Amino acid sequence: MESWSTHQLTEYFTAVNAADDEQTAIAGAVERATEMVEAEVGAVVREGRVSGAYGFGAVVPEAALHEVAAGQPILVVPYLGELHAVSNPLGGESGDALIVARLTEPFGPAERQMLQGMGQVLGLALRSIRVLAAERHLRAETEQQATSAQTRQRLVESLLMIQRAISARRPLPEILDAVTCGAAELLGGATVALMLAEGGPDRRLSVASTCGDGEAPPESLARAAMAGGAVLVRPAADGVMIAAPVRVTGEMAGSLVAYLPGVADRHTEQRDQLDAFAQQVSLALTDARTVEAVREAHHDLLTGLPNRALFLKILNRVLASRNTLVDPTSVLFIDLDRFKTVNDSLGHDAGDQLLALVARRLRGCVRASDTTARLGGDEFAALLHDSPAESAQFVGERIVATLKEPFRVAGREVFIGASVGIATSREADEKSEELLHNADVAMYRAKKESPGRVLVYEPYMHAEALDHLSLRGDLQRALRDGEFRLQYQPLIRLTDGQPAGVEALIRWHSPTRGLVSPVDFIPVAEEFGLIVDIGQWVLETSAMQVAKWRRDFPDLGLNVNVSGHQLVHPRFADNAMRALAMAGLPSSAVTLELTESVLVSEPDLGKSALGVLRDLGVQLSIDDFGTGYSSLAYLRELPVDELKIDRAFIARAELTAEDLALVRTIVELAQILGLRVVAEGIENAAQLAALRGLGCGYGQGFHLCRPSDPDDIPARLAGAQGESPVGVLDHRSTA
Repeated sequence: MESWSTHQLTEYFTAVNAADDEQTAIAGAVERATEMVEAEVGAVVREGRVSGAYGFGAVVPEAALHEVAAGQPILVVPYLGELHAVSNPLGGESGDALIVARLTEPFGPAERQMLQGMGQVLGLALRSIRVLAAERHLRAETEQQATSAQTRQRLVESLLMIQRAISARRPLPEILDAVTCGAAELLGGATVALMLAEGGPDRRLSVASTCGDGEAPPESLARAAMAGGAVLVRPAADGVMIAAPVRVTGEMAGSLVAYLPGVADRHTEQRDQLDAFAQQVSLALTDARTVEAVREAHHDLLTGLPNRALFLKILNRVLASRNTLVDPTSVLFIDLDRFKTVNDSLGHDAGDQLLALVARRLRGCVRASDTTARLGGDEFAALLHDSPAESAQFVGERIVATLKEPFRVAGREVFIGASVGIATSREADEKSEELLHNADVAMYRAKKESPGRVLVYEPYMHAEALDHLSLRGDLQRALRDGEFRLQYQPLIRLTDGQPAGVEALIRWHSPTRGLVSPVDFIPVAEEFGLIVDIGQWVLETSAMQVAKWRRDFPDLGLNVNVSGHQLVHPRFADNAMRALAMAGLPSSAVTLELTESVLVSEPDLGKSALGVLRDLGVQLSIDDFGTGYSSLAYLRELPVDELKIDRAFIARAELTAEDLALVRTIVELAQILGLRVVAEGIENAAQLAALRGLGCGYGQGFHLCRPSDPDDIPARLAGAQGESPVGVLDHRSTA
């Protein structure tokens, strides 16, 4: 029964190391150790004698205690009978041990591990006390003895600091870093690494913590210490390598390894010190329920895959251990397509379930020797050993094809996809972060060109990525410095040629880039979250402008394009109404345009915000109508007032019978649903006549009026009032 705690261990460390003489240290250690494991008796066998006997009464069975020190698991005590016993070496002469014994039950792995650590600490303390006693007796303190005393004090301070961190439940990675750095400092600048075994049948070792600038000892030394269960010392070119095994509840969990230059002839003290730190690792891992804690620190809990930190450590080790020009290493950066739709519509539990299924499929697409990881969110990575770009591209195509297959999630089939970027090691000194970043750049370009693609990184992509980031900075400055401006294009009522409203169109003339098309900068603004502020500026500015024009044209309406990113902003409806109130523009005069592609892919997007705005009088228009590939059910579910026929349906100079049939279908659908219809892209009189003949109510296009600066709009609106029913606002476009 484990009744001990880290607080008691801290008290044990303090009491043993604070003792002024060996007998006091032994008596205190035996008493505390016996009480902590709820044993009946305890003693220390040292240099052939029994010391510090506790709980025996007047008769101490010295012969039986010597047998236990030699390995006998049963201790026979007069008047008590047979007790379960455990011997814990003191780390000095063979046969020296801290012994405890009890009646109730054998000692468990965790208790044995804790007692072994206590024996090691007692042995260190006794050896240090003896050194100090000799110093006092001889009254001559040599330089080596002074160094030993200082080292002992530093060791005690380091171990106490680690114990306090364990007792305070500090994060496990922080404790492990304290161990490796404390050991490295105490060992005079050695390189110290903690290697822990991962889960799975191959029990691969990974570096959980490291400290020092030198090269860490090889993994083979760590495995040898684990196999032998004892501290190993091996010579190196100009020093020694030491490995001390680490246990968790009695099982081998890894090794604490160190490389010490220049100490080939004096390594006994360093060996004991490293072993003491290894005991601290064992206690820390046991206290934190090691296996789970290590996996939390280095693995994604949802998918069981290595996390970003572990992936980069593994990649660093691979790059450092081989000639990448002869044995190329490829990294795949995998980003899921349409995952957000599943997560938002079916809930986070379904999203988590989907990510776990994706991880399982990814593992099936690579070899057992390769590494897959979840980097965060819906981003994954794969490390392919000895794989040139051609082989990696084949694996990438396999991943894309596999993830296109339907997933069974939350009782229904869902479809997603993936875009993959690949980067292959090109230089011997390539860094893991750089390789992963290059794969990320290639993935972004693949997703931008066409989701579901696989692209291999090329150096020119880096320049494009930098320009992409630069464009973000320019956009931020443009909004701050007022570089955006608005043009307006009238919406014409086709029955009488009169303007019914204007659509606000954003323009950007950059001081360094020149005129930048909205097609180029709006996606970047959406990606980096700038579209919310830009969209608010457009709404506020256009509302102010149209409110002024309505003094002369009272029925003039305003159409404003809205991004899906604006709709999901929690204060979108409030911000929109505040903009209209500041301008003095009635909500009934405003129509928000949202692309059909957004509504089809995410039909629930911003539904609540649109409902609030509709209740307040704002109208909704569906832009690029007819280009979607899904159900039209959203027309019944959303408060739609207007359909804008995409210009692709009327792009020909003379409309064909098929074009006319498609447009007629849309017009009739709108009439059935009681919606306005606006045809975009009217470029000539033939198109205008055909649309009027089909009953289309409104139109836009260069044949009617080009987008114009605000100063030109009043004159065009005034001139239109005197035009014929098929009149044109901008006669320059009809030549």
